[in-house]
Amino acid sequence: MKRATVRQLVGLGGLGGLAAAAALLFSPGTVIAELEALATRPLLFGLALVAVYLVRPFLLWPVSSVALVLGFLYGTAVALPLALAGAALTALPPYLVGRYAKTDIGLFGALGSSGEQFVETVGEFRGVVAARFSPVPGDPISYGSGLSGVSLKPFLAGTVIGEVPWALVTVLTGASMRTLSVSEFSLGPELVVALAGLAILILAGPLYRTLKQPQAVSD
Repeated sequence: MKRATVRQLVGLGGLGGLAAAAALLFSPGTVIAELEALATRPLLFGLALVAVYLVRPFLLWPVSSVALVLGFLYGTAVALPLALAGAALTALPPYLVGRYAKTDIGLFGALGSSGEQFVETVGEFRGVVAARFSPVPGDPISYGSGLSGVSLKPFLAGTVIGEVPWALVTVLTGASMRTLSVSEFSLGPELVVALAGLAILILAGPLYRTLKQPQAVSD
């Protein structure tokens, strides 16, 4: 195994270990309870919400847990735009880590090269939207987008559009709860399958044209 790959794997292992330790020390239930307590103090709540969204990727918390709280506290009309803005904000740290770690060598180099080829085929915005629709966890998509060199504006725009169905379902669920229960929330398999199918449809056109192109040249 190449030395660069070993260093990168060790770095990933260290980052994962720190995230796991932090997740054990700071449970989402405790932090969400504190957010709920700050609901009547808009300024403090807003500052705390921004902080939670920024550190969430490194604590291994699902972004849906925060959207659920927003729906429970504020209802759909207010919570949905907040949840979408939060989805873009919380995607930035792993995206920037990916951009910082971008290289031409080792494992990261191979992943970045594959990602660049994919993005070149389907387009930056389309690729991010399709990835967000898919059932792949959001943080790996953000890291991968950074490694693949996706520009910031298409990344943020694609993240917001791609998160709309997930955020809408989560916010509606939170708004319908009589008492907040993050642990009992789960997304239905029908939604997951439907959005995965939509992601495939979004990518089908450019992928088909790319697959057909070599055949057209050889003819």
